Amino acid sequence: MKNEKLPPNVIDFFELNPMPTERTCITIGNFDGVHLGHQAIIRKMVRHAAGEEQSVIVITFFPDPSDFFSPKREAFYLTEPSEKSRLLRQLGVEQVLTFQFTNQFSQLTAREFISALVEKIGMETLVIGRDFALGKDRQGTLPVIHSLGLELGFSVEVVERIELSQQEVSSTRIRHFLSAGQVYEAAKMLGHPYFISGPVTHGSDRGARIGLPTANIVHWPKKQLPAIGVYATRVLLAEKNYFGITNVGFRPTFEDQNLPNIETHILDFEGDIYGEDLVLYFVQKIRDEQKFSGVDALLAQIERDKSTARKIFSHGTL
Repeated sequence: MKNEKLPPNVIDFFELNPMPTERTCITIGNFDGVHLGHQAIIRKMVRHAAGEEQSVIVITFFPDPSDFFSPKREAFYLTEPSEKSRLLRQLGVEQVLTFQFTNQFSQLTAREFISALVEKIGMETLVIGRDFALGKDRQGTLPVIHSLGLELGFSVEVVERIELSQQEVSSTRIRHFLSAGQVYEAAKMLGHPYFISGPVTHGSDRGARIGLPTANIVHWPKKQLPAIGVYATRVLLAEKNYFGITNVGFRPTFEDQNLPNIETHILDFEGDIYGEDLVLYFVQKIRDEQKFSGVDALLAQIERDKSTARKIFSHGTL
């Protein structure tokens, strides 16, 4: 994958050893964002597994197969593998196996892959969506999976698509919302506000010098950013929640950057948080990023942004 370093906990499928768990309920997919459609699958798994005394396991991949097969296209993710695992575990998943998607892995047939899950992970139940397909050339369609289930001794449970406002919930649609700055619409499909996490780093410190201290967030480079602009955000810092305004952009008033950065002013907060991990939850876009004539004009607009953000928070949005 473009010679990039793999995230932690991504494993080689071909080095997978038999697991001690004898009876498992498994689902397979990208699960990027862990949106409402994914959550419906997990809820069905948890209910089924509880009655059958099975362990709940999610199998996912990195990189996303579409990313792997289109190396010239810059792909971005709604969740880092570690974020995805955390969200899935919060829903009741006991284990998340993230296999590295490689050329060798892509050549596996549906039979080869499914057989390994039965033999090494003890798969008794496979829960999948209606449009599910896997294996080389996606030949492992639903009828093929049902046939393999009869042959190899596992059951197949199918979950119907989830729609919201007559639109199918999908990671692709959520990315489109984010690219348009429609973070509230994205949150409705996700079932939670879109978030970005990372440590606070030293920026130019210009904000502090003009009386507007900000936290610059170092984010995973492959994380999907919302559209350039200013947002009302909730801030999670040291297990405490705050409100803030966040600029995703290039800081055109002072600099001419090539890549966007994430800069947050936490409302009603003072303190040195450099090096601390911070999570930003995007609530609503306030305005587009703009270039100001100087510091005074910028600060005046920031005060208006704060007022707008407080009104948004007072309405109890996501």
